[in-house]
Amino acid sequence: MRIALYRGRSPLSLLIRWQTRSVYSHAAFLLDDGSVIEAWPPAVRHVADLSTQHTSGTPVDIFEFIDPLTVGETRRLVRLAKADVGVPYDYRSVVRFLTRAREPGPTAQKLFCSEQVFLRCGEVGRHLLARTEAWRVPPDWIARSPRLFLEKTIIT
Repeated sequence: MRIALYRGRSPLSLLIRWQTRSVYSHAAFLLDDGSVIEAWPPAVRHVADLSTQHTSGTPVDIFEFIDPLTVGETRRLVRLAKADVGVPYDYRSVVRFLTRAREPGPTAQKLFCSEQVFLRCGEVGRHLLARTEAWRVPPDWIARSPRLFLEKTIIT
């Protein structure tokens, strides 16, 4: 399992990138079979590949763990991510990124893309950043993790 960070090109993606001062607008899990689990409106979904409903020509940076996941960690991470399928998308938190409004904490029972990736990695003991709460993490912060490295870039 790897982490995919999208350099989105749609108007909303460009707004997210501008507001978060980042090259990234979206985060997802890339499974070994090429399928993707991602928090995408209206809910977390499991789709066939990186390009499903993303703008054609979007660059996607693929990150690997510097210390590779064990078989057990991979299985657990896949299981956790798949269990999220159907969880509603957290629109309020994305609006918070765009408006820079201060929020008291996570939205119960909802997820946005980078929150899901960050949270589930931490649940298998692979904390991407210290002293950071998942609901505060925009996609760019995942790329800053000292526990990941950029493997390659794919164009959808």
